[in-house]
Amino acid sequence: MKLVRCPSCGFICKKNGKTSAGSQRWYCNQCSCSFTNKVNKTNNNLQMFLDWLFGKHTQLDMSGDGRLFRRKTSQFWELWPLPLNVESSSSVVFVDGIYLARNA
Repeated sequence: MKLVRCPSCGFICKKNGKTSAGSQRWYCNQCSCSFTNKVNKTNNNLQMFLDWLFGKHTQLDMSGDGRLFRRKTSQFWELWPLPLNVESSSSVVFVDGIYLARNA
């Protein structure tokens, strides 16, 4: 099991009962801080988004009829991929494939 560390001082904490909502309460012996550990699901949601992005599934195939998927991954739609840094230059110009001609 992963050791839970105190958010204030960083020392290892021990279990200290449960809250009325049922989540685990932790106690730090060093600084006498009591807290509940929040689970960060951002990594799981990013992996789910990337699996969908590079996979063959549609949003409807994802869990929750697509709505839950869109709600969980909404923060990743704002990310823009950065272009690769090209260090070398060449005399060739790449165009998007449109042939341009001029009849003069």
